[in-house]
Amino acid sequence: MWAVFGTVVLYYAPLYLRSVGLSSTEIGLLGSVTLALSFACQAFAAPITNRLGRKRTTLIGDLISWTAPMFVWALAQSLGAFVFAAALNAVNRIVTVSWSLLVIEDVDPPQRPRVFGIMNLIVTFCGLLTPLLGLLISRYGVVPTLRVFYALGGLGMTIMFLWRNAITDETRSGQEAMLQHRDLSLGQSLRQTLQRVAGMRGHPGLIGVTVFYVLTVFIEQLSLFQILFLGETLGFSAQTLSYVPVVGALVTALLYGAALPRLGRLPLGQTLVAVRALALVGAVALLLVPAGQTAPMLAVVGLIGGATFLTQTYRDAALFARLPVGEGTADLYSAVQTLTLLCSIPAAGLAGLVFASSPHGLFGLIAVLCAALLVLAAQLARREGRAPQAA
Repeated sequence: MWAVFGTVVLYYAPLYLRSVGLSSTEIGLLGSVTLALSFACQAFAAPITNRLGRKRTTLIGDLISWTAPMFVWALAQSLGAFVFAAALNAVNRIVTVSWSLLVIEDVDPPQRPRVFGIMNLIVTFCGLLTPLLGLLISRYGVVPTLRVFYALGGLGMTIMFLWRNAITDETRSGQEAMLQHRDLSLGQSLRQTLQRVAGMRGHPGLIGVTVFYVLTVFIEQLSLFQILFLGETLGFSAQTLSYVPVVGALVTALLYGAALPRLGRLPLGQTLVAVRALALVGAVALLLVPAGQTAPMLAVVGLIGGATFLTQTYRDAALFARLPVGEGTADLYSAVQTLTLLCSIPAAGLAGLVFASSPHGLFGLIAVLCAALLVLAAQLARREGRAPQAA
């Protein structure tokens, strides 16, 4: 239910902000402010998740970070209102930790890529609703349509959060963490988290995967302006752009059914190389899409969407493969998320400034970063290949 509303509103968010009256610079600034607020919340993600448990943290955090801001977004008319909604939504960084652990901690490691794949597949498939919303936007306009959709989303998400909480159980590691932290203050829990984070270097391969993780998220933040690039620079209508998530869903389904089983037989490092090579091809191809030519545009964004799906699936699997099992998992996972947010804070603001000056320049920068990420993936694969020999 979250994905039914969340996927669609996040896709149309830049268009909504533009239609309300925000400039490219203001949209970028809002993105950076959102990341800065998220960074502040992320610092307390592990202590709160350990004290309250994965299940309870997820429920409370979802109600604060999605239910409340959905209604604020439905009524927002100024940058200040969107900043307030961003402050509420920033709590989602805590939920990112608690929900990921709730889903994955009790899953056998070999099955984790498939679990991440299923989650990403569900989110992507909910993009099939965008053509319907595109029709409504064409008839009633961007702002009226999305205001109603935000309000309905706030109601639908709340129902789903309560239902999901009723049918899930706390993980074994979560139960242990709650016992360990129940007699600690929040400050003491935070200090314990920092002590474990200081030992990141003691986990082989974790630093390299963390750098890879950070750079992928940085690129995703720069890509915030893709819908505006397609609409304003290349001249595609809102109705045409509504089919972009549909193509992404079809490509994702194909990759999940055909590529994931084959890639799953490869070492994670080699898989990341293949995926990032695909992403680089997509990033370069986007720069070559002719204005107004729908078929090439849909083919390229489908390629980019597929590469993003595979990156997120195997990036998360590679990270969890290098985290300790049980004690300290939440602390280190939260540390990676915190570092990621810290490094990503300037991304949206930078994207807004570059896009306002040169839309093609922004996506040229993304292509360069994709090339750097491919080089990093190759280095991770080489290190992974040497590890068994050293053992």
